[in-house]
Amino acid sequence: MKKETSAAESGKKKENIHEGHRRRMYEKAEKIGYENLPEHELLEIMLYSVISRGNTNSIAHNLIDKFGSLYGVLMADVNELKKVKGVGERTAGFLHCMPKFMKAAAKSRHLNSKGKKSEAEILGELREYMLSQYLDAVYERMHVMYLDRNLKVIKLNSVAEGSLDYLTFDKAKIIREAVLCGAVYVILSHNHPSGIAFPSEADRRVTGSIESALGEADIKLLDHIIYAGDEYYSFREANIL
Repeated sequence: MKKETSAAESGKKKENIHEGHRRRMYEKAEKIGYENLPEHELLEIMLYSVISRGNTNSIAHNLIDKFGSLYGVLMADVNELKKVKGVGERTAGFLHCMPKFMKAAAKSRHLNSKGKKSEAEILGELREYMLSQYLDAVYERMHVMYLDRNLKVIKLNSVAEGSLDYLTFDKAKIIREAVLCGAVYVILSHNHPSGIAFPSEADRRVTGSIESALGEADIKLLDHIIYAGDEYYSFREANIL
C-alpha cells in the first residue's frame, strides 16, 4: 500500500531540496570564484540574504530578463524592482542599496588601510575608491577628492551631474573648497557613459584650467581620471599632469 505524504512532509522535503541546492551553489562559487559565476547565479546567491527559503533561481532569472544584466538590476529603481514576480519591498531595497554598500566599503578600505605603501599603491587604492562613486551613474558625473600631504582623503565631493555626454560645474567652488579644507592635493574625476575612457578636447581644457587655478593656491592637481565602465584614463599615467 502506498503511503500518503502529508502537506507538512511535502513542505519539509522541498525545503531540504532548496537547502541542498544553496549549499551546492556556495560550494561552486568558492571553487570557481564568485566573479566567474553566470550573472543569474551570482544574483541568486545574493538573494539568499533576504529570501531565507524557497527558490531564488527563478527570481534571479526574472530580474535579469527585465533589466538585462546584474548591473542593470542593481541600478534599477526600487519601484521597478518590485514589479518583478517574487520581489517584495525588502528584496528591492536590498538590491537597490548594494552599490551604496560598495561605495562605503571602498571608503573603509582607504581610511583603514595599514602599513607603509608606495605612492603608486596609494594612488591605485584612491582610483578604486573613486571608481566606486560611478557604480550607479547613468549620466555624466564629476567628483573631486581632496587629500592631505600624506594622500589621505579629507573629503570626496560630488560637484556635478549632467546628461549622457555633457555636464557643467563651478570651478571656483572646487578651488574654494580645496583651500577651505586645507587640501595639499586634488584628484578630479568624471565618467563617460559612452563607454570610451578617452579625454575630449574639452576634458583637456578643463584639466589645464583647474590645474592652473589650483596652482595659484599652491595646491597640486594630482590626477584627472575618466571612467567608462571598468576602463579608465589617467592624465597622470599619460604624463599630462
